[in-house]
Amino acid sequence: MKAALFSGGKDSVYAALLEWPVDIFITFIYDFPRPSPHLLNLHKVVELAAAMGIPLAILKVDKGREFEQEVAFLRKLGVSELVAGDQAVEDHLRYMERLAGEAGARLKEPLWGLDPGELLLREAGALDFLVIGANVADLVCDLVSRDNAEAFLAKTRALGADPIGERGEYHTLVVKVGGKGITYRCRDVRKYGDYYIAHL
Repeated sequence: MKAALFSGGKDSVYAALLEWPVDIFITFIYDFPRPSPHLLNLHKVVELAAAMGIPLAILKVDKGREFEQEVAFLRKLGVSELVAGDQAVEDHLRYMERLAGEAGARLKEPLWGLDPGELLLREAGALDFLVIGANVADLVCDLVSRDNAEAFLAKTRALGADPIGERGEYHTLVVKVGGKGITYRCRDVRKYGDYYIAHL
């Protein structure tokens, strides 16, 4: 079984598209000191998976036991290939390699090592996404597509952010892919410490 780790964000969706077809999406829910934009908008993540026609399995993991619980979950599902959307953070890659290895799965990281600016443009050419969290309020609720990807890329660079937000500078939710999409509305934007999150 081929599983793709799925946050609903552009990198996870694009990685899955590059390794298509996949059998199942998997979302792990963690305890973070700061709320996760994906968790606060989990209902939209579920809607996106349904729109893409892929079953979604969600596991809430306990702090301090994340790794063992994730391994057990992957084994229970019979995952033989695991797709992830990491691009440049070595610690994330090492964790994914260890996780897949312990679960007896082959890891696929199709975004790894790609130029972030070029990757952003490729992603925006394949899907539309909404910024749902950022450390700069000006980015939140921006809708990005092939029509304005160059302008968004320039905006991220001007703000000193990684073009794809690889280090958490911003988080996204895909709202349209392959002619299928979800409805959304940015109801409000709330500040959590030094981070701004949209509630959809």
